[in-house]
Amino acid sequence: MINVVKEQKGNVLLVRLSGSIEESVNFDQLIGPPPGELHINCKEVPRINSVGVKAWIKYFQTAQQKGTKLKYVECSTAIVEQINLISNFTCGGEVESVYVPFSCSSCKSELVGLFKVEDIKKLNLNVPDLKCTKCSGKAVFDDIPEEYFGFLTR
Repeated sequence: MINVVKEQKGNVLLVRLSGSIEESVNFDQLIGPPPGELHINCKEVPRINSVGVKAWIKYFQTAQQKGTKLKYVECSTAIVEQINLISNFTCGGEVESVYVPFSCSSCKSELVGLFKVEDIKKLNLNVPDLKCTKCSGKAVFDDIPEEYFGFLTR
């Protein structure tokens, strides 16, 4: 079940999504008519299934066709996976920032770090190690850069 929190900031509508995007999602009902500029925060989306993907593309493609400027911020790893799998998942919108998976080499904990897309590009897809939040050990990127950041090179 998805939850939507909307906040108007000037001419920008900021939408925070939390929960799984599944069969019951109705973005028209949850978000309403697309505004001139829409920023979608996907930080708390752990999962999106195929029916959820269809609803996503239908809503955001319609918004883009109506001239809405789309920006995706704090994209969860589940959203990044969809961006990589489905070529028109962002519907012409800009991906500003993504969560990146890390694994601690000391305590084996899994964690995520938030990175701006422009910084990842400047680093040639080589994100720096993080300090583990549990043991202060070294947490290393836990995926294949060319695959996880594949959407940046298309």
